Amino acid sequence: MATELSMLTEPLVVTRALAKEQNLSGRMIDFFEIEWYEASKSRMKKKTQGGVEVLVEKSHRGPLEDGDLLYLSEERAIMLKIKPCDCIVLYPRGLQEVGTICFEIGNKHVPIFITEQNEVCVAYDAPLYQLLLSGEFVIEIEERVLHPAQMVKAYGNKRQIESERQV
Repeated sequence: MATELSMLTEPLVVTRALAKEQNLSGRMIDFFEIEWYEASKSRMKKKTQGGVEVLVEKSHRGPLEDGDLLYLSEERAIMLKIKPCDCIVLYPRGLQEVGTICFEIGNKHVPIFITEQNEVCVAYDAPLYQLLLSGEFVIEIEERVLHPAQMVKAYGNKRQIESERQV
């Protein structure tokens, strides 16, 4: 059965995420999957799991978030899903260890994510993992979703960072 979106010859254009507080009951939920590092891209074109071609052309600088609603109609909702990836997860035993961990990772220019549980996460990288193992940190490899809001930013000013989070 063809839907209004599967018959499109042009991609569905999305310029921003819709409000998350939408009632999705009775709608088919289709997922637009991206990798964690694609969340900040201003333009990308992919198909949803259901085969709908979507062109994201963000009109703002803020990253997309896992669970963002990209499209809503009477029959269908398209929701953003950040794919999980293998991560190095560190469990710092104190503030000084957080600093040491972030220093070691920062020297590799790898994005750092700090969770609400104060875990330090980075996308898996074998040489970095070996380096961190030698530091006697509490460390594990786990499959996780790296959320853009948890990425540590060492640039910009407070006003810029707050405006990125609000958009």
